[in-house]
Amino acid sequence: MISKQEFSAIVHEVRQSLKEAFDFLKINCVDHNYILYLADGDFKKGLTDSSLRLNPYTIDNAEDRYKDETRLDFFIQFMKTFYSFPKEVKEVSDNEYRLTMELMVYSHIWESTPFLKQLYRLAQLTTGASYPWEVSVPEMAKHKFIREDIRNVLKAKRLKLATVISKGFHTSLRNAFAHSEYHFDKTNRLVHLDTFKGGAWDIKEITYDDWSKRFVYTALLSYHYLDIKYQRRHSLPAEFGESEYLIIHPITANRFRVNKIYYDSEGDRFSFYNSFP
Repeated sequence: MISKQEFSAIVHEVRQSLKEAFDFLKINCVDHNYILYLADGDFKKGLTDSSLRLNPYTIDNAEDRYKDETRLDFFIQFMKTFYSFPKEVKEVSDNEYRLTMELMVYSHIWESTPFLKQLYRLAQLTTGASYPWEVSVPEMAKHKFIREDIRNVLKAKRLKLATVISKGFHTSLRNAFAHSEYHFDKTNRLVHLDTFKGGAWDIKEITYDDWSKRFVYTALLSYHYLDIKYQRRHSLPAEFGESEYLIIHPITANRFRVNKIYYDSEGDRFSFYNSFP
């Protein structure tokens, strides 16, 4: 169960943590890295094998957005259905049917390669590192990647986003749900995790109330991250006074050049070519 008041407080906490992280990037990153982050710069390994000899360092990575589009459409509809809090509703009560769908949504978010790549880039850029074009999210041991390469990096910069991730992510939950190793205890209002092996980090069970908070932190982080990033993209022309920007663009792993990219705010897309009206 989670109350409307608790839900609203988590919404505020998540949005403020994301705004703080994006503000940190804007202030502390060199402009071209901040812009590259908003422009979704990415390394497409498949292009290196092409006979067309195309540059694998691309921008406006729509492919990752398309990969998650169906999942995100379902997720948004799910939240509207169960967490819209109509006027007369003050809390979302326990329901094993809804909880089961939440376990699926939770697993999908923390298994999403596009989402984890975005969080990784954000975390690494807070350290002053060069823009990480090529990001490899491990198929196994994602818990280590999330904890050490994302959360702990943000924590070292004292960014509240690290706390939000800690309040949402727990590897025992992700592991149990991803492998369907869990069961409900309706009498005691518990979710038992059958993957429990007794490690110091491992948890054996979670109450329905604690689960609700973990789920809401995760779900709102996923949604508001995308929403705030879209707002930051859309506001770029007003912030910089123009719609074209210089970036450091790799040609190969060891060769770079200064290149110009353009942003179409109406279509919300970046391009190397100024073909926008």
